[in-house]
Amino acid sequence: MAYAEKVFKVKNGVKTKQFTWRCKYKAPAGHKPAWLTESGFPTKKVAEDWGAEQEAAIRAGTWIDPAKLSTPFGKWVEIWKTSVHKRPRTQSSRAYLLEKLLLPEWEYKPLAEVNNVFNVQSWATRVSKPLGPHDPGTVAQARSLLSTILSAAEDAQYIPVNRLFGRRILTGADHVDEGEEEVWAQPEDTQRLHQRFGGVQGLMVLTDCYLGLRWGELAGLHKDNCLIKRIDKIDGKSVVRHVIRVDPKVGSLHEDPVELDEEGLTAWHAAEDARLEMCRAKGWKANRRKTPRSRLEVYLGPPKNKYSAREVDVPEFLVRLLDQHLERWEHDHPFTTPTGSFWLRGNFSRELRPVADGRDEIPRKRGYAGREGWEPILPKFTMRGARHTADTWMKEDRVDRALRFASLGWVPKDIEGTYEHVTPEMRRHRLDALTARWRRGRRVTLRSVA
Repeated sequence: MAYAEKVFKVKNGVKTKQFTWRCKYKAPAGHKPAWLTESGFPTKKVAEDWGAEQEAAIRAGTWIDPAKLSTPFGKWVEIWKTSVHKRPRTQSSRAYLLEKLLLPEWEYKPLAEVNNVFNVQSWATRVSKPLGPHDPGTVAQARSLLSTILSAAEDAQYIPVNRLFGRRILTGADHVDEGEEEVWAQPEDTQRLHQRFGGVQGLMVLTDCYLGLRWGELAGLHKDNCLIKRIDKIDGKSVVRHVIRVDPKVGSLHEDPVELDEEGLTAWHAAEDARLEMCRAKGWKANRRKTPRSRLEVYLGPPKNKYSAREVDVPEFLVRLLDQHLERWEHDHPFTTPTGSFWLRGNFSRELRPVADGRDEIPRKRGYAGREGWEPILPKFTMRGARHTADTWMKEDRVDRALRFASLGWVPKDIEGTYEHVTPEMRRHRLDALTARWRRGRRVTLRSVA
């Protein structure tokens, strides 16, 4: 049974008459030491009541060892890392948030202090722009990761409950900066982007606006999964449609930063030495580059989730354009660079910016042919905006929700999603609506040119 004892204060090595109370209570069976103490109580009754609460929690199985509560956040993170296995992309994103935002603030602080809504809100406000260096969206991701880590600590009985779970922690920037809405396109915009971009890039933008594939699904698409024939029965008649298939095993291109291990660093330094030696041999001036912490691993793998492995119906006009492209395209993947290498998201985005945003004219001069100026078509449009475009169009065309979810690879989480199914009539309605949009876009574009 818990009991209390006096603890006299000591001043200059001499015990004074002032004292507080210390509680001693029996630890769970097998715990070392067998008795635990907690000091600093103002009265004997308060100390004994607190000890009785601890013993009651031990009997109920809800007691948290004070040693675990005082575990430094950084130490718990190392334990937590061994219990989770995520895709390399997720691991690298989490490593960045830990290194840049969470560990600098919380690494040596006990879990009990981290698990405090006021402390976390104060930190989030301090590090978010305009007061701090980080974008509010990045800080929001760090807050979410912090809550995930604390939930694991709760499961492992290092803390009694994750106090951040389900709490939206606002910072000053959150109230004034809601973020910009993703830019989506009208059919005539996609026509102009397609024409100005030209080639495989223009076809990629057009295809994504009408089909709504994720970037990795588009960039990693294989010829074998293009324009596969499917036959439906409508009113007793056979109707042929063509689909693009997102393969469940290799249907998406992944770009994952992977931390360099010792072997990788050795290989990088060897390559850098060879580069510097070549520059010296040619008489070029070259400085040693900064040692990278990671390398970008590009590979084909599964799409985002099991619902992302799907077939997306292709309207007839796009079937013709893709078929013409595939006939003359010599590479296995139809949406690569002209040399056959995969487009990286950042590289393609840089190519897209002047096409969508416009660019200044550069006059011709000696030694330079000049450059044509472009008026803006759709400023800030991105390939993510193309996916927004596809969904917006389907919503406006009243495409059934079951087909919208199936086309975009979304997870049907509610009871309606469990029971609804896609029919041939739904598919025909969507394809007819997309064809009508294509024709409307061509009319508007031709009128503007005339």
